[in-house]
Amino acid sequence: MNLRHFLMLFLSIGCVVESGFGQMQVVSFGSGSSGSDAWVNVNSMNYSGYGGFPGSSAWPAPIGSNGIGSGDADLSRVAGSPTGGGPFLGSTSIYFGNFAQIPNALGGTLRVSDSTPLANLKTLVFQIQIGEATGYDLYSAPALKINGGSSVVSPLFSSIINRFQNGTFTSPETGLDEPVFVNTRGYQWNVSSLGAINSFAIDFSGVTHSQIYGLQLDQSSSFFSTSVIPEPNVRGLLLAGACFCLIFRRARVVA
Repeated sequence: MNLRHFLMLFLSIGCVVESGFGQMQVVSFGSGSSGSDAWVNVNSMNYSGYGGFPGSSAWPAPIGSNGIGSGDADLSRVAGSPTGGGPFLGSTSIYFGNFAQIPNALGGTLRVSDSTPLANLKTLVFQIQIGEATGYDLYSAPALKINGGSSVVSPLFSSIINRFQNGTFTSPETGLDEPVFVNTRGYQWNVSSLGAINSFAIDFSGVTHSQIYGLQLDQSSSFFSTSVIPEPNVRGLLLAGACFCLIFRRARVVA
């Protein structure tokens, strides 16, 4: 790949985004007390000084949740990519930058934390809307740690809530055009048996050249043995599947 092709790829990945990508799904707990934090429109236009491509710079400060009705949770950068670059604020998203074009490579780590969690916290739900790069989005799933500890609490449930196609990429394995999706992923934790929770943090890593369009954290004082993660957007998933089938059929015809 020459420099011209690389720049065209970077610009297309960094600038192509449709309206609605930054919208999270409403979480309805239905009982007990609850609180919510959301990060929307976290980009270089609204937050200056958070680096530029390839993302080698540390962030000057955490970014507080800015959605309507949000509490005081923070989003911060934990680490960049081991091969250079890392997460920075692009014009439309949080971008995991890197000069290298290696599929499914670690692009850096971010953290959502709350030092004043909901009283009597029992359930956490975390949503992340992330755009793929060469067919991959998260390098590692969100890891919950409480009260400053190092032990990871495994999620009770997880699922893809929504999916939109956002262009294509040429597969290095097949040479064919494959779809690139923006995925909204949801995770639910039960923390009812972990005692008093004075703080918690959720770490997650994206692959290089992936993008984050929105985040949402919901807390409840009620325990749920079943999933309260919003049901998948069936229409969005069906459209994504239809687009994939169309591309696959066209690729087979061309071949």
